[in-house]
Amino acid sequence: MEAQTAPPPAYFAFKTLTNMVVRMEEHGPPNRIDRTFLTGMSGAGQTQFIAGLKSLGLIDPDGRVQSRLTELVNQPDDRPRIMGEILRERYPEAVELGETNATTGELVEIFRGYGVQGDTARKAIAFYLQAAKFAGDIPLSPNFKTPSVKAAPGAAKKRGRPSKPNAGAGGAGGENGGGLPTGLHPALAGLLKDLQAHRNGWATAEREQFKAVWDAMLDYAIPVRDDSDDGEWEEADADDE
Repeated sequence: MEAQTAPPPAYFAFKTLTNMVVRMEEHGPPNRIDRTFLTGMSGAGQTQFIAGLKSLGLIDPDGRVQSRLTELVNQPDDRPRIMGEILRERYPEAVELGETNATTGELVEIFRGYGVQGDTARKAIAFYLQAAKFAGDIPLSPNFKTPSVKAAPGAAKKRGRPSKPNAGAGGAGGENGGGLPTGLHPALAGLLKDLQAHRNGWATAEREQFKAVWDAMLDYAIPVRDDSDDGEWEEADADDE
């Protein structure tokens, strides 16, 4: 029997989770967290959020709400304690590392072991540090901070190079200055441009995450006509760092 691989850690903004928990206070959590409940989030944001809830054990693989999420909603005074329990179960190596005078580089290595790297690791670490501060009893090395992302190889060489003219969406040749087809939804064009940064390879987890985000963004940019969700989600899913 093959060993099961743990899902990648959550890498959405921590405030998105706390906002959702507060939102559920009035009526309680739904039976399931799915895209129809997350109306107002972008497709990519929905994908990241649902995957993160699964990773934290707050919903099952089918999106069904688990007891820990119900506790977070129904026990507001105990939320820091509950979050601390979640972090100790999901990130035992990071918690143990925080008891020492470890560096951010060591924390990055721990998260690489969780299956993320690059900007995804940065966001996952940002989530962990914010959640740990919220819990209050999770040890954090004084040297821990959200890492910065290094420029891609060759970026420095291109800095002084004059840019090529960009024909724009209606330019000749049907391509923009980056060699991408014009007329694409900005979200899809942005993902394709980001894909170019991984020409030299990437981790399996990052590849699977990109595929999931691409599918979600495709649904968002070119929706199926018979879908009719009403927008009611007010919180943005931008980084909270």
